[in-house]
Amino acid sequence: MSTRDFSIKTGVLKRVAKEQVYYHAERDKQQKRINDMIAKDPNDYEIKKQREVLEETLDMLPDVERRKKAAHQDLANLVANANPDIKSSKEYQEAVETLEQYE
Repeated sequence: MSTRDFSIKTGVLKRVAKEQVYYHAERDKQQKRINDMIAKDPNDYEIKKQREVLEETLDMLPDVERRKKAAHQDLANLVANANPDIKSSKEYQEAVETLEQYE
């Protein structure tokens, strides 16, 4: 195991966490858009299409949550099994901080 492994796994966890934030924001934005459309014209055909887009976003939420948990577990295992000489590296410290941030 090298410091590069720590950088990669830390990056994966950060990226997946950002994706999760994005999908939650997208869900909220899409729901607001649908609510606004319903308020203007409840019979609009476009509402159906927007609901399909919302469903696609909702379908992604469990997947991104699963991937975040897996990335967190991978990084936690790497930190737990780290060699003593790596523990003083900045990559190791960043990995530990990232784990704490995304618990």
